[in-house]
Amino acid sequence: MKRILLPLDGSEFAERALAPATSLAARLGAELHLASVVSDLPPIPLASGDGEIVSRWFDDEKKRAEKYLGGVRDKLATSGSTTPFVTHVRVGPVARTLVGIGKEIGADLVVLTTHGRGAWQRAWLGSVADQLLRQGTFPLLLLPGEEEGEDPFRESDFPHHVLVPLDGSTAAESVFDLLPAVVPRGGAKVTLATVIHQPFPLSSVYLPHAVTEEALTTERRTQMEKYLTTVAAQLATRGFGKVDTRILDGEDAAGAVLEVAEAEKVDLIALSTHGRGGVSRLLLGSVADKIVRGSRHPLLVAHRPEE
Repeated sequence: MKRILLPLDGSEFAERALAPATSLAARLGAELHLASVVSDLPPIPLASGDGEIVSRWFDDEKKRAEKYLGGVRDKLATSGSTTPFVTHVRVGPVARTLVGIGKEIGADLVVLTTHGRGAWQRAWLGSVADQLLRQGTFPLLLLPGEEEGEDPFRESDFPHHVLVPLDGSTAAESVFDLLPAVVPRGGAKVTLATVIHQPFPLSSVYLPHAVTEEALTTERRTQMEKYLTTVAAQLATRGFGKVDTRILDGEDAAGAVLEVAEAEKVDLIALSTHGRGGVSRLLLGSVADKIVRGSRHPLLVAHRPEE
C-alpha cells in the first residue's frame, strides 16, 4: 500500500480522520494525499447571467481550500511527522472528482469520516462516503468520527480484534486481501462470522413444515461450520494465528453482525460489498449498507468482484 487518499471538507469533524490516516501511512510507509473539492454547483443564482460573479466565487473557494490544505500540511510538518504529504484542490462533482484524483495518484485506500460540514460549503463528506461505497472504485477505511481526538492507529498493534462477516461466497473473502496492510498479523484476533437467516421466528403450526424448516436450518449450520473452519485455516496460513468463528441466528443479518461486534468489543469490522446498489446473497448490497450505516466501529470495506 503506497498511497492513501484523505478527503477533507474544511470541518473539524472531517479532520478526525487525519491523525489515524497519518499514523496508518507512517506504519505502511505510504504517501498521504489530502484532497478537497469545490462543488461545481455554486450557491449563486445562475439566472443572474453574471458569469464574472460565478467565476470569482470559484476562484475564491479554490484559494480558500488551498490555504486550508496548506495549513493542514504545515501543521503536520511542525508536529514532527515524516509522512510525505501531497495536497489536491479541484472543482467538480465531489465524489466523481475524488474518484478521478484517486485514479490519477493510484490510491490504494481512501480514509474518511462518514459525516462533516465544510467551512466553506454545505456538508458533503457523508454523501461522498456513500457514493464512494456505491461506485466500488477503491477500498475504504471508514471512521465513525464520534470521538474527537482519538487516534486508534497510533498503537502499532491496532486493531486488536477484527470481525469479518462472511456469506459463504468467495467474493466475500476478497476483504482478506486488504487485511495484511491494515491489521497486524500474529497479534490481532480475527473473528469470522456468518448469519443463518431465520425467516420464521415462530414455530409453524403445521408439523411437517416445522420439521422441514428445522432440518434445513441444521443442514445449513453444518455447512457453514465446515466453511468457516476451512476459511479460518486458510487465514491462518496468511499469518493470522488467532482466528475463531461464530454462527449467528437472526431475521436481521446486519443487526446480528452489529450486535456481536458490540458484545465482542471489536476494534474493526472488515467486509466486502458490491456497491452500485447490487443486492444478492447475505452480505451483498443492502445488508452491507446497513452494517456501514449502523456501525460505531471503524470499517474496512473492500469492493468485491462481480460473480
